[in-house]
Amino acid sequence: MTKNFMPSMAERAIGRELRRWRNDAGLSLSVVCQRAGFSAATLSLTENALKPFDPLDIMLLGRIYELPNHVWKQTIRQAETVARERTQSANGQHSSGELNAAKDVDDAYLEAVTIRAFGADMIPRFLQTPEYRISATALGCPTYRAYCPGRTATLQTRWTDSLTAAGGHGPTVEVLISRHALRRTVGNPTITNAALLQLIRLSESEAFTVQLTDGGPLPESSYVHLTFPHRQHSDAVYVEGSGNARYIEDSTVCQLVNQSFRALQQVALGPAQSIEVIAETASTMTDGGD
Repeated sequence: MTKNFMPSMAERAIGRELRRWRNDAGLSLSVVCQRAGFSAATLSLTENALKPFDPLDIMLLGRIYELPNHVWKQTIRQAETVARERTQSANGQHSSGELNAAKDVDDAYLEAVTIRAFGADMIPRFLQTPEYRISATALGCPTYRAYCPGRTATLQTRWTDSLTAAGGHGPTVEVLISRHALRRTVGNPTITNAALLQLIRLSESEAFTVQLTDGGPLPESSYVHLTFPHRQHSDAVYVEGSGNARYIEDSTVCQLVNQSFRALQQVALGPAQSIEVIAETASTMTDGGD
């Protein structure tokens, strides 16, 4: 049953939450297993959402980590909701559950081995500096309800550090940005300049490429195609546009989006030329004007 279990992004978000509990408690996998009576394999499969969640296991973990009752009870409710969604989906019914994709995707980036992103009207969110993201949020771009700049900055530092780390442990990142997004001033010229300079810095990594384009397969939308290392973790496309954000998990759609990205990449400005244009644009971003 576990081999054929393909978790949704909602289920994977719950698994990450369980792992976060353990990390916050400062407990090793072996210590938790000893206290809970789990095998290391069972806890690992649970934290990676590679098996169905057992509400009793979640309750036990919540108590081991000394969490308030309402915290682990809320997670149990979420697990029960995604279990019902799985049953409804198997029966051809429409899923009514919700996952705050804009909140979850920051963690999903850290698990991906390949990130392909297209920015239609501004720099893709996972490449934004904290100041740029705050300004983008003020413009009505998708974010999560309780914006947390400190946590966001930490997440971004973790993935950018992995990208530039020696040994090639970070993800492969391929980015397409429309010329409109590149020229758009978000917040103020200084904030936009800093975000563009970050793109230039990241481009020094062999695992990162950025190209400029005049259009895109999904007009007026920004999206990220994510590929994950585990064979039971399917690809997903994260889409932002018109003030909302969502995951697309249909394998056919994900494949088509990836093919469209590749096609657009072929006609986009080359990486070296793109960096030159980004540098020129950054130099025009001063407090004095565009």
